[in-house]
Order: sequence, then structure tokens, then C-alpha cells
Amino acid sequence: MLWATAVITVAVGLSGCTVGPDPGPDVVTGGGGGDDAATSSSAPPALPSVDVPKRDLDWTPCARQTAGRFGIPAPGGVTLECAKLDVPVNPDRPTGDTLTVSMTRARVAATPGDAAPLVLTSGSDLPSSRTLMLLSSGPGRTLLDKHPVVAIDRRGGAESTELDCMTRQERSALSSNGLAGAAGSTQDERINRLARAASSAADGCTETLTPYQLDFGAGFAAADIEALRIRWGVEHLALVGIGEGSDIVLSYASDYSGRAGRIILDTPTPFGANARDRAATQATGVQAALREFVQQCTSAGSCPLGANGNAMIADVLARGRTGDLGGISDTQALAAITTSLALAPDRPEAVTELASAIAAAARGDTGALGAQAERADALRTTDGQLVGRCNDVSGPVGQNEIPGLIDSWTKQNPLTGANSALSLLRCNGWASATPTNPPNALPVDPLVLNGANDPINGNGGLDALGGLFIKAGTTPTTVSWDGMGYSVLSRSACAADLVGQYLGDRPLGEPTERGCPT
Repeated sequence: MLWATAVITVAVGLSGCTVGPDPGPDVVTGGGGGDDAATSSSAPPALPSVDVPKRDLDWTPCARQTAGRFGIPAPGGVTLECAKLDVPVNPDRPTGDTLTVSMTRARVAATPGDAAPLVLTSGSDLPSSRTLMLLSSGPGRTLLDKHPVVAIDRRGGAESTELDCMTRQERSALSSNGLAGAAGSTQDERINRLARAASSAADGCTETLTPYQLDFGAGFAAADIEALRIRWGVEHLALVGIGEGSDIVLSYASDYSGRAGRIILDTPTPFGANARDRAATQATGVQAALREFVQQCTSAGSCPLGANGNAMIADVLARGRTGDLGGISDTQALAAITTSLALAPDRPEAVTELASAIAAAARGDTGALGAQAERADALRTTDGQLVGRCNDVSGPVGQNEIPGLIDSWTKQNPLTGANSALSLLRCNGWASATPTNPPNALPVDPLVLNGANDPINGNGGLDALGGLFIKAGTTPTTVSWDGMGYSVLSRSACAADLVGQYLGDRPLGEPTERGCPT
């Protein structure tokens, strides 16, 4: 492997059922619903087989290291193991330079030794290994009683040949969306500063990564999954894409037709949508998640956010915008809140703890919120994540359009609109890779889990995928869940049970619209 260090340089090379009209989706409480055995004459065809790896990776225990890297407790009763796989930087040149991709496997004592693994990716949202930790410590861990889960960290991210191609000043400007330290800025100054930093980062990363600067998009991440399939020596893979990871799974289904034996999309993002539409969808969905957070806090009683939680959050963000939040920008404060919500443990106290940090910041004590902002920055705004996102940008938005979008989106989504509009500039000056075409067909009907309150991406991606499913001639089974947080699979035992059924050898059957209780 030619990439000997995390810092990549050109000189080195890149080594029930209800009565009445339209009752909505059937609520599933554990049995799955609608899976009565069909008669032999009407039985649907068997699904593609998903098998145990024939040539497995060299797994080593890594629970303590992984938990320490993320600053969280290791999930009790879960065996975590890590492995590395060298893959071609460019899959079209399999004998060329390579990079190393990191994988983490979770299993429990009850996991059958002959059960096929489920491969998990959360794309550029969060390290897939961190998402696996969320699944392993939440209600979704019941899936591990049936199947091991293998998380593959996206190339360029932590542990997967991590990219280091930006200056400290560029990272600071990008993570704050153009605000510098505690100094307030006018909107125009902020936009100009952000645009300059993005353009400078684009130049620096292009110079550092050439000729591979466009090899970190979803299509290349899909190629890494294919390399894993080849290593394992199996015909098909069972895949789950969480959030932006759904783009990678759909890219895999498009580029490696027939190899996706199961396709699970967990609160997917809008595959193939242009940058403006993706950002607008995210702003609306995250705003809804914040509104639900405030409602849950209020319903719990003695909410630290007070009588008007939305107003308190707005006040904290406004202080960040004017440089009056202890050096935390509004963008960083929002990232702290949404990331904490996304990864909050499955207990009511987690909502109150986050609300307390926000209330303290409103009083001038920014310690707790600042610590959460640092964690969010480390999880969501690394060089590799930015490069991957910018490789995937379609229809970039011009700098001159940003003020108008800030104005209109803020009116629609007061807490999130401005941040989503500004974030469009993070890819200013970047070249984008050729996008992966939507799949013309899918080897299996997908299972789509859709969370109503995803604080990372929102929940608008499913609607945007309707055309893709029609074109592919497939009818997905969709499962709605009204809870709070990132990843329905991680947070719902009902969803985990359905995934376990889906990984079997028969289709789920009717109904195709279902719901899981919160």
C-alpha cells in the first residue's frame, strides 16, 4: 500500500388492521404483520441468497479502542472486532495505488455462526463505526441475535486512510460557516470568508490528492463494498444504508447489478437530487426534528428550555451569530444540538440533559454546549467527509444566490434555514465527480425505514426516491417511525425484527406500508 500515513502527499503517492377509510400504515409490534404463509401455488420466488463469508477478514477485538475513540462506553454484552482491507484507489486500475478501509463487526453470544453479515454504511453523515455503536447499545441490538453487522467506514474518513489536506484556518472557517472566533460578522463578510476558505481548501486538497481528488464520492465508496464482497467470496451482500449511506447502497445497486442481495435504506437522503434541493429538504426536516425535541422536553415536565423552547434555541443561535456565545458560532451550536439528538442514548433523561446544556448557554455558561460542539465537529466535519460530500455535489449554487436563500429559507425554517443555505458554500470551488446514475432495476424489493425526526438529514428523502423506485420497477416495503434520533434500525426493536425477517429467504409480503411504534 502506497499511502503510508494519514497525511496524503503527491510525493508519496496514494498508496392490526382497522375498520374505515385509509387507516394508514399497519403498525407492527414485533410479528411483522402480513406474512401469513402463502399457498404453494402462489408462493413468491425466493430471494437472492446471502451467505457467510468464505474468506473472512482478520478480525481482532477492538471494543475498548473503538469506545475510547468516540468517548462513549462500550456496549455491554456485544463483541466488537475490527479489520482492515486494502482496496484500489481507483477500481478501474485494480493493480494501481491502494488505500486502507476500516471495518468494525458487532455480534453477541447468541449470534449464529452460520448467519450472513449485514453490511452497514452511514456514508459521510457519521463514521459507520460510530453508527454501529449506536445500534449495538440501543433497541436495535436485537438484530444481533440473528445476524452480525459489519460497519464499513467511508474512504477518507477516520480509520479509513484519513485525509488531511486542509489548513487549520480553513477548517475553522468551514466548521463555523464563515465566522471567526468570537468576532461577529456582517452577512456579506461571512459569506465572503466562507467562500474564500472553501475555494482555498479545494485548491489545497486537489493539489494534495491529485490524481485522486475525485475518487472519494459515493460511487467509489460503493466500489469498496464490492471489494469486500470479492474478498469474502460471496455472490450477494445484504446492505443497509443509513442517511447519506443510502446513496452509497443505491450506487452499489446501480454499479454492481445483481450483487445487492438485500437493500435496506434507513431514513434515506434524496439520491441524485441537486445541492439546492438536498439542502432545502434537510433544513425542513431538521427544523421538524428540533420542534419535536422541544415538544418532548415540554411533555416530560420541568423542561429546562422554559415555556418557549424554540425561542430559547433561537436566542442561543443568535448569540452565536453575533459572537456572544463563548467562541461558538451559530453553525457549531446547531451542530452540537443536532448531533447530540442524533446520538442520544435511548432514555428520557438524554433529552433533559441536552436541554440543560442549551439553557446554560443561554445564561452565559457555554461549557457543556462547547464540549458537545467539539464532539460534533470531530464526528461530522473532517477533511475526508467534506471531500466526499463535495465529490458528490450536483448542481452547485453560486455565491451570489446565497443571500436570497438565507432570507427565504429562514422564513420557512427559522432555526435551520440560514445554516443550510450557508453550508452550500462549503463546496465552493470544488470539482465534482461524474454522478452515479440511478439503478434501472433492483435485484430485490428494498426495505425502507423512515424516521420522522432525523436531526441529521430530516425525513424528506423517501418522497424523493419515488421516481427511482418506479423506474427500477420495484415496490419497496416502507416502515414509518415517529421517534427521535438518527437511524430507525438502531432505535426500534420492531424495525430490527422486520430487518431480521427481510434477511431471510422469503419476501416480506403484504402490507407494503407499515409502521413501528415509538
